[in-house]
Amino acid sequence: MIRVSITDDHDLFRSGVASLFNDIDTIEVVAQTGSGEELLEVLKQQEVDVALVDISMKKMNGLDTVVEMKKHHPHTKAIMLTMHNDSPYVLKALRNGASGYLLKDCDEDELIRAIEEVHKGKRYVNQEVSEIILDAMHTEEEVKSLSNREIEILVLVAQGKTAKQIAQELFISTRTVETHRRNMMKKLKAQNTVELVNKATSLGLL
Repeated sequence: MIRVSITDDHDLFRSGVASLFNDIDTIEVVAQTGSGEELLEVLKQQEVDVALVDISMKKMNGLDTVVEMKKHHPHTKAIMLTMHNDSPYVLKALRNGASGYLLKDCDEDELIRAIEEVHKGKRYVNQEVSEIILDAMHTEEEVKSLSNREIEILVLVAQGKTAKQIAQELFISTRTVETHRRNMMKKLKAQNTVELVNKATSLGLL
């Protein structure tokens, strides 16, 4: 029997997920909590094999919850069950110790399969999440090609400063600023400044 907990700050969603396991003999829902803090308290009293954890919650978010959970209850595996399909969330969740990552629109069979795989000590992400990870890793490689000066200029661009203002602040020519901007757009495959800033923001550079 796999002991599962469900942590989400929406009561209806929690109860809906729990009901999926009513007829599953191999899975038992042993706890439902509305916050990361509640989950950590439950884990002090209750053995949980796999914790399903949302990311966006009041007070402690799911990413921080997983860090604390792995620190104090390393035997409990975590699967993020969330609506966030952005690469920064996926990568941070896995780096924080999550064993799986699923979007809330996944079907019942996939959720059960993920729990079973993670319980066996494996990691589980579906095809959609795998593609997000691959895209993010590729973009991270592109970001590594940026020089310190380019990142410095990128931060100032994101602050809404003009090329002239950036040039004055960094004691370089406007032409040099524009050259760096073009190089960054080429490296990050951005079509314009807005796209450049958005991509840098999603990667946590800004």
